[in-house]
Amino acid sequence: MKKRVLIWASFFLILFLGYSLYLHKDTGDQATYMTSQSCANCHSEHYQSWHKTLHPIMFLPVTDPRAKLLGDFASGDPAVTFKPEDVEFVVGSKWEQVYVRRIEGEYYPLPAKWLVMQKRWVPYKVKDWKETPMSYKCNGCHTTGFDPKTTEFSEFGIGCEACHGPGSLHVQHEQLEHKKVCQLCHGTPEHPDIDSNGHHIITSVAPSVCAQCHNRGTSSESASDGGAPVTFSFPTQATPGGDMGKNWQALTKKQDKKGKYWWGQGVSKNRHQEYADWNQSGHANALKNLHANYVEGGDRGKLSAECLHCHATDYRLAKEGMKPNLEQARHGVTCVACHNPHGFDKKVSSMHTDGTAPCADCHIDSIARVIQTSNGKHTPCPTGVVGCADCHMPRIVKTGGFFSLRSHAFRIIPPEISTLEEMPNSCQNGGCHEDRSLQWADKAFKKHYIEYDHQVGDITNSPTTSLKP
Repeated sequence: MKKRVLIWASFFLILFLGYSLYLHKDTGDQATYMTSQSCANCHSEHYQSWHKTLHPIMFLPVTDPRAKLLGDFASGDPAVTFKPEDVEFVVGSKWEQVYVRRIEGEYYPLPAKWLVMQKRWVPYKVKDWKETPMSYKCNGCHTTGFDPKTTEFSEFGIGCEACHGPGSLHVQHEQLEHKKVCQLCHGTPEHPDIDSNGHHIITSVAPSVCAQCHNRGTSSESASDGGAPVTFSFPTQATPGGDMGKNWQALTKKQDKKGKYWWGQGVSKNRHQEYADWNQSGHANALKNLHANYVEGGDRGKLSAECLHCHATDYRLAKEGMKPNLEQARHGVTCVACHNPHGFDKKVSSMHTDGTAPCADCHIDSIARVIQTSNGKHTPCPTGVVGCADCHMPRIVKTGGFFSLRSHAFRIIPPEISTLEEMPNSCQNGGCHEDRSLQWADKAFKKHYIEYDHQVGDITNSPTTSLKP
């Protein structure tokens, strides 16, 4: 009897292995886009949370129940030269809303946009709106699965596959893979972004995932008719978790002759530049600095898990048993160390705070430190009224008609810099001390931070005001 059971067990094992090899044979098939809805059944918690964020509603047809025309079309504003029935698509809903119409197969922004926060209309590309095809200016970031050769896409808005890559192979093998140990799907510490079967199911913490859109620059593609190369205002060859593509040219401060995108201090003044700011910050170099400063057996002693927890996001977010060591870790403090990409942090009020909690996880020593000379607190502002982000991520980036977005350079902007150029500073941004004069803010800042290096422009080296990993 035992022999018969063993024979049948062996038979089914061979059958299972053969079926597995069949499913995983290298067919040469390329993964294709399936839309976010295909992820909902197996990843319902992530899908439902993501569905309530701004990403999926960044670009919608007006026929979608989630699309709402926020502009006051009854205001009589002369800037509005079109009617609500002329609008076929909407872009944005929090800071500003752009209205779109499709003409002869191409998407074009209509010549007025609504500033949501300020509740007013402003002219928008009035003279050249018909020369602003969104397939070349916008759609690569406002849609999922954009194809630069055809300008078609698989899904409106920023869907699951915008960050995780096309999912057809993953869906194809789901029935088998779902029953396997998670490691077979989600990789090993050495190769966490590629599964053991070679099918890409991207779960990278690399900053390039977000940099695909939170960045400025251009990509060139060969024209289908053999003519002059076509230019796109977004990456066309980027791979989530990989690089931005060989055809990508990032916008630099040197190219910004009119000062539209950068302040004189080298920090961003316009939206979609979070990656550019982050890339010059201490957060970007956190892992590199750890490598440079760590000497095995030296004064720092044995490298502890606490070091990697703060200096390597891939270590911080990896599951137990999958944690990379110093040599295997690849990323410093990247976007997802602070931003939950599926919006889970916004579902729990205790997680969605003024920003102090995420910073304190690694910078508690800096927050608790007193200023040696004056014996003063780290900040003169009342605890609970302001957080780390108010000073170290001031609102100096403009969108929606005013400086409403936070800087991601993680720099203090002292009031004295505002005297040299018309940029907001850390003390008077976002409603803080706006009722006070610039002279008052400058005096108050210098009085509290008497150890601060007041050389204009040196805003990262002060031991009392820098927030470096």
